[in-house]
Amino acid sequence: MATQVKSPQISDYVENSSMARQALINGNFDVWQRGATGATIVDAAATSYVADRWGDYAADDGGTLPTLTRSRVAQTPGALANSFYFSRLTTNGAGTSLGNSSLCFYDQRIEHGTRMLAGNGKKVTVSFYAKSSIANKKFGVALIQNYGTGGSPTAAETITGESWTLTSSWVKYTHTFTTNTLTGKTFGTANDDYFELVTGCQWGSTIGTAYGWGSAETYVGSGNIDIAQMQICSGDEALPFQPKNYAEELQNCQRYYQRYPATVAYQYFANGNCRATTSAYVLFHLQTKLRIAPSTIENSGNFALEKADGNVQAVTSFANDGLGVDKCSALIGVAANLVAGDATVLISNNDTTAYVGFSAEL
Repeated sequence: MATQVKSPQISDYVENSSMARQALINGNFDVWQRGATGATIVDAAATSYVADRWGDYAADDGGTLPTLTRSRVAQTPGALANSFYFSRLTTNGAGTSLGNSSLCFYDQRIEHGTRMLAGNGKKVTVSFYAKSSIANKKFGVALIQNYGTGGSPTAAETITGESWTLTSSWVKYTHTFTTNTLTGKTFGTANDDYFELVTGCQWGSTIGTAYGWGSAETYVGSGNIDIAQMQICSGDEALPFQPKNYAEELQNCQRYYQRYPATVAYQYFANGNCRATTSAYVLFHLQTKLRIAPSTIENSGNFALEKADGNVQAVTSFANDGLGVDKCSALIGVAANLVAGDATVLISNNDTTAYVGFSAEL
């Protein structure tokens, strides 16, 4: 028997209240909190995020991947209306001996999209612009209805899409999907179901059917694969693309990830209190409530604790303490010279590349 699905609350969708009009977040590729250039995709590693909400994954299945990098590129003024940036995948070759289950995709998981957009006879339409400097490069789209985790949810279902051969100029592509029924389906108890848009630029022979193509597709050769203005609309029509206000888009993205980079050599990050001569607690106040509490506080670079007298002590350890959706604390270690009970501030230690981050990705 299918479980009763708890009706989502309005607060669950405040991050994307116009889901039927545009279900994707950051479809115009404006927000890149993690950095905008040169992110290399590692074979069969965890999904990597560069543009917010967009994940890269590649696996060679026994072959050898080319070097793949994801970057943000500014549009040539006037080249594509309502678009300031686009997302680029660069490959330095076709790859070698790629297996039948090899694949390279760029995806976004739409929180609760299955329960909001899918159902018997319901349609959604994907639209986007794409181009490639690689002659005869194919690009495909597919959807996945995922019912979440916890309990005994229905297995995820792939909805077959379509593929196209890209040209060297921007062309708009659209495909209308008929979604699967929800009757008799069971959603997981963890409330983490999603609807996933998967775009593919390489696939082995066992993967190609998802993109409506029965044979394998390599990376073909060196060059770029560019996409812009990705959109999912409820219904069977690709509505005109409407870019969102940047502040709104950033806030929507920060529900899933927040990064605070050092912009000066001694950047302030968080304040707290010394616990002993070698440790202190600091508290981070997040700008937007995360979807869920993060599993860890990402940190990179050199940090220091600034003492009450203005002197600094280099940080030697950075441990999670209490992690919440709007506040997170860390236990910071130094070699010596703190005074228990004193106030302190966590700063970057003459390092403009340092950052802390908080992830609640689906």
